[in-house]
Amino acid sequence: MSEGEQRIAAVTGASGGIGRAIALRLAATGAMVEIASRNEAEGAATVAAIEETGGIGRFTRVDVAIPDQVEGWIAELHGRRGRLDWLVNNAGTSGGWVRIEDQGPGEFERLLAVNVLSACCALRAALPLMRAQGHGSIVNVGSTASVQGIGMMSVYSATKHAILGLTRGAALENADVPIRVNCICPGIIDTDLMREIEGAVSPDEPEAALTAFAATVPMKRYGSPAEIAAAVEFLLGEDSGYVTGTGLTVDGGVMSGV
Repeated sequence: MSEGEQRIAAVTGASGGIGRAIALRLAATGAMVEIASRNEAEGAATVAAIEETGGIGRFTRVDVAIPDQVEGWIAELHGRRGRLDWLVNNAGTSGGWVRIEDQGPGEFERLLAVNVLSACCALRAALPLMRAQGHGSIVNVGSTASVQGIGMMSVYSATKHAILGLTRGAALENADVPIRVNCICPGIIDTDLMREIEGAVSPDEPEAALTAFAATVPMKRYGSPAEIAAAVEFLLGEDSGYVTGTGLTVDGGVMSGV
């Protein structure tokens, strides 16, 4: 990319939480941010938040569980912008707090489609474009469940393990360009996802679940989406130019004791 050119960034699952924070952070660097999500109202809200700070954002409704929609979105935005510098595969779903025997094949397939297939398809579409332009940086959003099992979230853990493996393989295949591919592994973050888990664990008193979860973190608090976004910006940017194929945990110290 020539000096002074505006970066083009693409972020999936940017209608709220970590994805919205990432989109806002990248827009603040001056990048044009293309965001994808199924939720049109919240996607529009993310674009509005970007524009309120003077940034440039564009929303496209995409169901990331449908390969043609993911690949078509990447192709369309590249055709319109002429380049794709940064890709963040953030879209994901937890599947709830449930024993594996209480989930069926349909739920297994949904988790795999949203959490893994979507990232595979985005990479399949983006990597040839990045190779042709001679550069690119990608961050896949995993979890501390990428590096440890989580009981009551077994299938989710399996999908997040897959994201870390996907990251490492893609990094090795494309390091010669160079295209860098890394994985961010958030711990307990203050998002709607955690509200759902707290409610499932303690329906009558979700605040008690929040307190219990926070107590498991050495820093004794949840992380914020903005803290994850800051780490994503680092992995995408030039300051991490010799970093590829890594899984960076941002978890308040949880994995240091595992």
